[in-house]
Amino acid sequence: MSIVRFTTLATALAFGAALTTGVGAHADARPVVKQTVAKALSGTTTQRIASGSTAPGMGWQLYINNSPGLYIDVDTTSAGFRGTPVYTVSVGGTDHQFELTGTSTVYHPTATGFRVYIRWSERDIPPLTVADAETYGWYVNWIGVDNP
Repeated sequence: MSIVRFTTLATALAFGAALTTGVGAHADARPVVKQTVAKALSGTTTQRIASGSTAPGMGWQLYINNSPGLYIDVDTTSAGFRGTPVYTVSVGGTDHQFELTGTSTVYHPTATGFRVYIRWSERDIPPLTVADAETYGWYVNWIGVDNP
């Protein structure tokens, strides 16, 4: 499942300025926003924001390294990103995701997806298995921001 939203960079900058300064973010008062508004109105810049999640417990694969764990390749093709977006991710599930490490780290980002590696935080317990991910229904939530 994914949600795609289009917004102009000017709107995002204006909203961000209001949050950080505590004052209204009027384009006429900020030259950078003014220039961005002009670009947005001319159609030369837009920002693409999309989000989604993987199916609970599905898609995880075993990897063997110094510390064995799991990985999942996340497909973001449906978002239609034109460049490589900035992804923000988290791992959800029904239990034990708080005991994992790597849950917010993105590897190999592209316009069509990325990879997440996870392992137990404690090294003196048995390694993760695909069955753990299935049992606890682990999934990846993601948000991508593309600024072509």
